[in-house]
Amino acid sequence: MGEEFGSLLWALVVTALILALAYWFTRHVVGRMSGGSAGRGHRISVVEQVTVGKEEKLLLARLGERLYFLAVTPGGITVLRELSEEETAQWMPPEPPAPVGENFAQALRRVLEQRKK
Repeated sequence: MGEEFGSLLWALVVTALILALAYWFTRHVVGRMSGGSAGRGHRISVVEQVTVGKEEKLLLARLGERLYFLAVTPGGITVLRELSEEETAQWMPPEPPAPVGENFAQALRRVLEQRKK
């Protein structure tokens, strides 16, 4: 009986360890590899994407202040065109400046209110 309990306990520990490693891997490693940094303040990000086939996508990508319309296929990435300043302004409205002297709690509250809208 004690040996069976030990085996069961060991199986539970190993399962918990595998689950913890899978969680860590998906949060940290895959997030960095798949463009998980989009929206984290980096200068390169995917604004929008549409799947048009099994392995084909159309992307609207931001590089600095410019937007590019891209076609992604297994054979590579093709720049279809760069958006004009007017088109870019439609896709990327300017963000309101943060109030001067705003502390972290106020900034967090403001961001959460914007997300609710």
